Amino acid sequence: MTQEQLYKKFAKYYDKIYEKMDYKKEAEFIKWAVKTYKSSPGNELLDVACGTGAHAHFLKNDFKITGLDINGEMLKIAGEKLPSAHFIKCDMKKMDLGLKFDVLICMFSAINYNTTLEELKITINNFHYHLKDGGVLIFDMGLNKENWIEGIVSVDTVVDNNFKLARIWQSHLEKDVFNSSFVYLVKEDGIFDFEIDEHKLGVFGMEDVINLMEKTGFEVFISSEFKDEEWQLGTGERPVFVGVK
Repeated sequence: MTQEQLYKKFAKYYDKIYEKMDYKKEAEFIKWAVKTYKSSPGNELLDVACGTGAHAHFLKNDFKITGLDINGEMLKIAGEKLPSAHFIKCDMKKMDLGLKFDVLICMFSAINYNTTLEELKITINNFHYHLKDGGVLIFDMGLNKENWIEGIVSVDTVVDNNFKLARIWQSHLEKDVFNSSFVYLVKEDGIFDFEIDEHKLGVFGMEDVINLMEKTGFEVFISSEFKDEEWQLGTGERPVFVGVK
């Protein structure tokens, strides 16, 4: 089963798998960062790798939102949640929208879908190009070399009436790439199913990312776990990058 087919099958359960995520808190951080760092006068926001629109839901009253994602099934769900927003199917490494935004976000470690520094450079350049002067880029990087722990096994579960799902994965790094294989065990209407969803995610050092952003033209700030606190090495907390054009 291709990744597109897999998401078509399970996209409607995506929000349930991640229902413990505090999207509201993260959206509040985004609004704080925009108020603190943005100097462009508008409120146009591009949500790259928007998924099902979970962050956009909490930002819709403050920004005019455009969502972008590589997966059409996710965009369908996002469009149902946010009929006033505009959604585009596109790869962040290839985006050329002919538009400029005041805020660009790329959340939930989606930036890690760039598997090499060269790919990341292309994406960061794309982000810079699509921002107005004085605009703000915000992304989190949950996967990074400083916080990486090898061999962790994680299990996520969903129980919804006649549907039960368990997703199992283990952290394993090869040449700075996390070749993640998510094993899905599913029981729906009494019928068992089994699928494997594979992703390649780049794991980068913080200094490499900072240097790349600065060379692209961003002034860089790093907060910790969506808080008004500077990220510190050794805490194990998720770094959240804010780049100002």
